[in-house]
Amino acid sequence: MSPGTAEAEKIRKVAIDHHHDAAPIFESWYARMAEDRFADAFTYGRHKIDALLETELKRLAPGAHVLDVGCGTGAYLRRFRDLGFVPAGVEPAPAMLAAARRDNPGVTVEEGVATSLPFADRTFDFITCIEVLRYLSLDDTRAALAECHRVLKPGGIVFATLVNRWALDGFFVLQRARQLLLRKEFDRKHPHCEFFTPAEAQTALEDAGLVNVRTVGRLAGPMRVAYKLPGHVGSRLAKRVEAFDDFVHEFSVTKPFAGHLIVMGERGR
Repeated sequence: MSPGTAEAEKIRKVAIDHHHDAAPIFESWYARMAEDRFADAFTYGRHKIDALLETELKRLAPGAHVLDVGCGTGAYLRRFRDLGFVPAGVEPAPAMLAAARRDNPGVTVEEGVATSLPFADRTFDFITCIEVLRYLSLDDTRAALAECHRVLKPGGIVFATLVNRWALDGFFVLQRARQLLLRKEFDRKHPHCEFFTPAEAQTALEDAGLVNVRTVGRLAGPMRVAYKLPGHVGSRLAKRVEAFDDFVHEFSVTKPFAGHLIVMGERGR
């Protein structure tokens, strides 16, 4: 299936509609995250990503140009600006685009999709694509990574997240069960999700032309299940096991089962 086929376009449209509807929810999640990273599964999982992202951002010089693909409500744009970088964003969901522009005056926030970035070649030093590619078809994911490579400067870095196929939260099984029982794979409430193994993720970045590709696991899959239990079980458990949670995913044997699959690659010089 090529990026322009009707099926890929439908998947893309459903993802945009889903995030348009969810803009207020994401704003509330980010507000809650600023107060307590253990509050819920989103805040805890996103903190795991952000801690690694902060380490990567320390490699950048002040004034570096950073692009957030699928910038959502613009939370990362504010963070990049506060760190002394020159941020830019691209977002297709109208409500999220409006929020990003409202909260980031003076920052370039373009309407657009990951598969056709509205920027010139070799523009950015660093690109984030956080919880975006998961909503695209496989061929659209490949097209988006190729676009990231195109707009990166030589030596620039892509930092992206994908969904582990065998994460211990069982999401892959749930998605497949929904498809079989309801006879449909996705809809506006339950959008498409593309799954990868770490090896497949590495290959996808390398096929896009990126080099020095690394994959990292973060967030114990069962933590998402714990957060669904009553009595604040998830938050209490997360506080106790956070250090172990990070440690255990440093090993290649456990990485395929992490709740977040983070991939990084560079454009060759």
